[in-house]
Amino acid sequence: MLNERQLTIAEILEQQPCILGELARQTGVSSRTVLRDIDYLNFTFSGKARITPSINMGYQLEIVDRRGYFQLLQRHDNDDRLLAVLLLNPFTTRVQLASTLNLPETWVAERLSRLKQRYERAFCVTSRPGVGHFVDVPEEKRIFLLANLLRRDPLLIPLPGITRENIEQLQRACENMHAFALVAGEYLVSVVLAIYALRNQLTVTWPECQHVALKNAVDQAGIYLGDRAFRALMGLLEIQQRHTAGVSREGIVSLLKSLPGIAQLNIIDAQLVDNITGHLMRCIAAPVWIPEHRQGSMNNLKATWPAAFDMSLLFIARLREQLDIPLFDSDLIGLYFACALERHQNERQPIILLSDQNAIATINQQAIERDVLNCRVIIARSLNEVTAIGEEIAPLLIINNSHYLIDNAVKNVITIKNIITAAGTEQIKNFLATAFIRQQPERFFSQQGSFHYANTAGETWQGIIGKTCGQLVIQGHITEDEALRICAREHEGENLIVNRLAIPHCWSEQERRFRGFFITLARPIQVNNEPVSHLLIACTAADARHELRIFSYLASILCRHPSETISGLASYDEFIALLKQ
Repeated sequence: MLNERQLTIAEILEQQPCILGELARQTGVSSRTVLRDIDYLNFTFSGKARITPSINMGYQLEIVDRRGYFQLLQRHDNDDRLLAVLLLNPFTTRVQLASTLNLPETWVAERLSRLKQRYERAFCVTSRPGVGHFVDVPEEKRIFLLANLLRRDPLLIPLPGITRENIEQLQRACENMHAFALVAGEYLVSVVLAIYALRNQLTVTWPECQHVALKNAVDQAGIYLGDRAFRALMGLLEIQQRHTAGVSREGIVSLLKSLPGIAQLNIIDAQLVDNITGHLMRCIAAPVWIPEHRQGSMNNLKATWPAAFDMSLLFIARLREQLDIPLFDSDLIGLYFACALERHQNERQPIILLSDQNAIATINQQAIERDVLNCRVIIARSLNEVTAIGEEIAPLLIINNSHYLIDNAVKNVITIKNIITAAGTEQIKNFLATAFIRQQPERFFSQQGSFHYANTAGETWQGIIGKTCGQLVIQGHITEDEALRICAREHEGENLIVNRLAIPHCWSEQERRFRGFFITLARPIQVNNEPVSHLLIACTAADARHELRIFSYLASILCRHPSETISGLASYDEFIALLKQ
């Protein structure tokens, strides 16, 4: 079994590469111990993933078989086993939990507290004096919770009479099941196993039902449910299937249009509506109360498209009000919004192509406009033409494709020889994505609004956010409404944290450009179990498409450096210097 420290190392490296010393610091052991842990992790991963050293970034995790990797980790995650034992029994004492899991009672006590916190928005883990701990949910939800765990790992808990062969045979049969079109085969298997595990505890009476195909599949797999348990299985599946009728494309369109600020973005298209409608119907038919908590690169995506993931939070809140759909994982909805934003990035950025050969200039112009999205290439034949064009427009980039030498004082110039290659277009893409920020980051990150905040040892994250926003209001950098929005956004959870830098933010209705304020903290703080060294408070208008790229640039810069570099930033000037690299 992987121990907690080894699981922590894997989780850190899922987020970003990390140097050996930082891994040792975060796990509280020596570098030598971390190296031994890495060797053992690579052995345990069995080719599904590998941890390798890199020249500049320390150690990095490459996931080869994503599904197999996460399933393997689940088998070593004692939190899932702990929750499964709680779901299988009406009441369980701490001593019984420790004995069943073969783990110290102190570990159980600590994890029970963490379990309550992790799942407090989805269900309640509580206790009764003299009786024990239990999950306080109705019978139907208990079945789905256990099914969620067994879907991640069907062999998480030993079930009498159930072998891998039983599960594989049932899986093959369920993959071809047409009666429940919105329920994936693996989910159907997990519900069958959950019903089987809880068959002697079922109290709800379900009516007779006739689904010969599924009954035959269960029987042929050698899983004996009994009549009562099978009726419960079919009753639950049929109810969830009927509930999907409450979701329609028209209703989703209406709900999307009701979200503040989304109309200005003009991103509500058929694909977005179809994506969300289909996703919600699948969520109703096959409820997921326990999502995958190891999201890997999701933090980087959130940093790149924060507007999309904030929209998802608003959408889900509105959805709960109107349709009462149990949806707690906002990440996938956020990805749909991110794709929609990406599809509708229509702004064409001017680029000057300096070329003294007509044929090559034309070929390169067509290649760039074809391969580099949202750009407009203006051909200049001489240095004088470059100057003249530059007086009329502000190009983000000048491409020198000629024999001329451009003065070093001219900014944002790259040189490409002859006919452009794939490497050349990639160079242009990277430059355009960051040029307007790199040119003058001071335009977006104000020195006047940046300061040091001497937080105390016991100060909460909400307290820090409230006081720092209050100071920005007093200084006139943000409005009271914006401060309230930022505080409310942080209270919702799903905090945006990239490599030790927290980015509390809001989408403002003020007609002002992006405003970012770098604030150093006297001491680091844990926010949702992630270490935070400093914060960057940001306000922007959601329809300022050009400036939304600032978040993407921030994510790329912050992830490029070791976490100790970010936590070691001691001033505004050091932060700006980092952005200009």
